Amino acid sequence: MRLILLFVTFFIYSCSSDKDNKVDLETFKKQGEKINVFESNNLFDKEIDAKSILQFNQPQLNKKWNYEHFSSNNFYDHFVFDGKFDDIFKKDIGDYVNRNNDDGSLVVSENFVFFADEKGKIYKFDLANRKIVWELKIYDSSYNSYPKNITMLLNGEFLYVADNLGFVYSVNTETGKTLWQQNYGIPFSSHLNYYKNVLYVVNQNSRLYAFDPVDGQKIWSFESLSGLIKPAKSSSISIYDNKLLFSNDVGDVTAIDIEKQVIMWNRNVLSQNNISTNLVFKISNILIDKKDVYVSSNSGDLLNLNIQTGEIKWSYKLSSVQNHIINEKYLFVLTENGFVVAFNKNNGTILWSLNLNKIIKDLKDPVEYYGLILASNNLYLTSSNGNIFKITAIDGKYVMHKKINSELSRGPIIVDNNILILNHSSELILVK
Repeated sequence: MRLILLFVTFFIYSCSSDKDNKVDLETFKKQGEKINVFESNNLFDKEIDAKSILQFNQPQLNKKWNYEHFSSNNFYDHFVFDGKFDDIFKKDIGDYVNRNNDDGSLVVSENFVFFADEKGKIYKFDLANRKIVWELKIYDSSYNSYPKNITMLLNGEFLYVADNLGFVYSVNTETGKTLWQQNYGIPFSSHLNYYKNVLYVVNQNSRLYAFDPVDGQKIWSFESLSGLIKPAKSSSISIYDNKLLFSNDVGDVTAIDIEKQVIMWNRNVLSQNNISTNLVFKISNILIDKKDVYVSSNSGDLLNLNIQTGEIKWSYKLSSVQNHIINEKYLFVLTENGFVVAFNKNNGTILWSLNLNKIIKDLKDPVEYYGLILASNNLYLTSSNGNIFKITAIDGKYVMHKKINSELSRGPIIVDNNILILNHSSELILVK
């Protein structure tokens, strides 16, 4: 039986001392390598035709992408995109250390894109003029051989950055100058989040930190359980209406009331028959939709939870670690084995599903699929063999795909009627 009461005693403020061990930099030489130590028993394998046409709200033209996952609660809007993949711009800008290292974030403000490469350089790129405005490197030469997994967040003129070496810092977006820099010594393993003038991020030891965005000083921290194996990106954070939910690397999701500074609930999202001390746990984004929470993992169920109590409203057995897309009535999920599934978000009924692996007939090696994004009534995603796919969201029919690269490693984002993809922290791809 899990000792859930353990969590109540660990709400630690800035006056408390950290128990984390400092990072051993040698571990990062292999950090980007992919490890598979199990096969999931929750593989979805059903193709289901739509019985009716799904209805959607009007798409919105967005000019910014401030969070790595668009918003503080990982809620993606219905965007505008009417491109046909016939105008593709590619630019090799950064560099990589380990080609298997596929973490990294892409944020956009108007015509300017901010991203980082694995050697630790941060770039501001002008989309209109298609040139680098500035580049910044804060790491000294002793860190050169270690791949950097850098997560970013935009807030006005400030770019906030955290990485897998334990650094957190702020950059002026106009000048490209570092405003402040702190090193907490432990790799950060989640994306950055921001809510009511506080920065949040989870480290490799499953400790949630709250930072002052003015100087990077710790305001408080909360320590949860942590496993033996620590993937580069094992945690997710979601914030909505003073409620913060975050995951750790053993499958727990913890809900904290930020205003009252109390723990609301804790739930393990792994299927009980798959729990293992050697499990490499990966989780999807924790998606908050008002009173509902949607989350899944690579060895668990897709869960719809009550945000107040953590109770399960409905569940479905499948494996997914990609971002989920939701609107007024529907939830869209991309599974680990290449199915796109549309659910009724209120009761978990499947409305349609599509097997992506049947589309490309000449697959010689297993293909991974990334991201999922809703735009102009269509769903878009990418694959590891370099394709971008278009599927009609209204009935789950395949429309087209196009090979835009020899290989891809991340999902797309959409800003100002453009698809942007960051590949291996070294190539920026713009699709129209």
